[in-house]
Parts: sequence; structure tokens; C-alpha cells
Amino acid sequence: MKSRQETANKVLLETGGVLVPSSNDARIISGQGTVSLEFLDQVPQLDTLIVPISGGGLISGVAIGAKSINPAIRVLAAEPKGADDAAQSKACGRIITLSETNTIADGLLASLGDQTWPIVRDFVDDIITVDDKDIIQAMKYCFKILKVAVEPSGAIGLAAVLSDKFKNNPAWKDARNIGIVLSGGNVDLGRYARGLEESNGKSNGRHEH
Repeated sequence: MKSRQETANKVLLETGGVLVPSSNDARIISGQGTVSLEFLDQVPQLDTLIVPISGGGLISGVAIGAKSINPAIRVLAAEPKGADDAAQSKACGRIITLSETNTIADGLLASLGDQTWPIVRDFVDDIITVDDKDIIQAMKYCFKILKVAVEPSGAIGLAAVLSDKFKNNPAWKDARNIGIVLSGGNVDLGRYARGLEESNGKSNGRHEH
């Protein structure tokens, strides 16, 4: 994250360009809110939305948009356990940044900002953290069943819905109409194939060394 910011600042100085933030900007948040408007326009009976979380722009827009239409709708974030700064922030009541991260979902490594954090704090009902192996299984499911190639960061919402934490939580037992944001198809095919091989090996009881 630090190197990305440093590189962006260097490019801005060299080119005189304008930085378009990925998340921590009111205009970005507003634009992302159209996701929930499209969801509820197509499926008005949705009771739960599950969205990947990183810098918080997407889920902030979704939460504001969805709850402005239906205040009772549940908005849940999905986050990898190896980069769970948002979950820790939610639990502590303040922004937590991580010195190290370790997850296949490399699109979810940004930290919450001063504009996204208050929205996540106040409008996101909870955050579900999932293991990388569950993310890979969700990617596999998307490919086999939906015939869609979804990157790890995009498949994490499905991984969250399939997790025991979601299925066994009594607070969410009434969730019947669930919308899941599958965001992004930037898949490294080599890494994806290795992940599937490892997943299949574990599921078949094989252990490679």
C-alpha cells in the first residue's frame, strides 16, 4: 500500500495528473452506490447484501444506497482473515492498520480511510472473515457452476455466504434473499491453477511436499 502511494505521488509530480482515489472519496462512494440501486431494482425483496471490503468505497456506497431504500436490509462485508483490518477496526471502534498481510485476495489489501470508516462503522452490520482455502473453493464454484472467472477478491462474498460463520449465526437465520457482489475478473491463471490443484489435493486427502 505504501509503495503504491509513493509511486502514484511520483507519477503525479512528473505528469501533473490528477489522482482518482480507489475508495476514500465521496464521489467514488456515490458512484459505487449504484450497485445497490441496480440490485434492489431487479430484486426488491432482497434482505441481505454481501460485499467485499478493502478500502471501503464499494461497501460504503452499497450500504448507503441500500439502506436509503430499505433501512431494514442487512449489509455484510466479506474480508480475508489474512488482511482483516476492517474486522479489527469494527471490533475496536477505530481504524486499525496492519503491518503485514497474507492472503490470495490481493485486491483487498487497502485500509479504510477517514471517509469510508464512519460509514462502515455505522451502516455495515457485520464483517465475515474467511480463509484463503474457502475463497479458492468459491472461485472454483463460480467457474464450474456459473461459468464465470472471478478473482479471489471478487469471490470472497460467495465464500462468506458458504461459510459456517454465516450459515450457523442465529442473527442471520432469516436471510432468504441474498445478493452477493462478485467484483472483478483479474485472475492470474497460473496462481489460480495452483490454488485449484492444492484445493483438490486437500479434498482428496493428498498432501504434496
